Amino acid sequence: MKILKHIFIGFIITLLIAPLQSASKIAVTTKVSGKVSIEAVGNSGFSKLKTGTILSDGDRIKTGADGFVVFIYIDDKSMIKVKEKTEIMVKGTRTTGSISKQINIDIGTLRAQVNKQRKGDFVVQSPTSVASVKGTDFWMIINPDFGDILIGLEGLVNLTNLLSGESTDVGAGMTGTSSMDGSVDLSETNPDDIPDDPDSGSPAGTQIEIELEGPDGEIKTLLIDIQ
Repeated sequence: MKILKHIFIGFIITLLIAPLQSASKIAVTTKVSGKVSIEAVGNSGFSKLKTGTILSDGDRIKTGADGFVVFIYIDDKSMIKVKEKTEIMVKGTRTTGSISKQINIDIGTLRAQVNKQRKGDFVVQSPTSVASVKGTDFWMIINPDFGDILIGLEGLVNLTNLLSGESTDVGAGMTGTSSMDGSVDLSETNPDDIPDDPDSGSPAGTQIEIELEGPDGEIKTLLIDIQ
């Protein structure tokens, strides 16, 4: 599944990746609209999140009633789309050549478009459930009062209830539910239940330009072509 194509000019890749590794930098925002705020790891309090912000392991993101944000992990360009009224923590641990990725979501809705992982799974975890994938495309809807809904679009996702340990594999066209009582169910997806993706209509060839500061203060440019 091809999500993004990155073009690195000259020696940009060296200046970009090396500083990010040492500073636990793991992702970058490619689109922000409406009210979206970030609480950077180690800081107290939220501030406005902007397109092109480099995200670190442990950063928290919160979207308002009209908020929407898209970010990508820098190792394999796996993409996360976060809809309105959602609260997440972005997590990632670096190993050689890859990032072990996890999104902690307290409430709200996100779409994960995950490229095949080199090592381990890509994990989305809520207070009720954990979803583990190697590479796929799915929506996850978290309601702390009722439980979680996982809608498979491509590939296969393992959905496990943290209370009971019960689990099920959710494939394309299927919906898994993980309830507060520990039960897990699987059913065919009702197309009307699939959330609207505000980013699905982005025109091919859209280019995002992100300026990054190198270790000596020099400014380099990262160009991202969205296909």
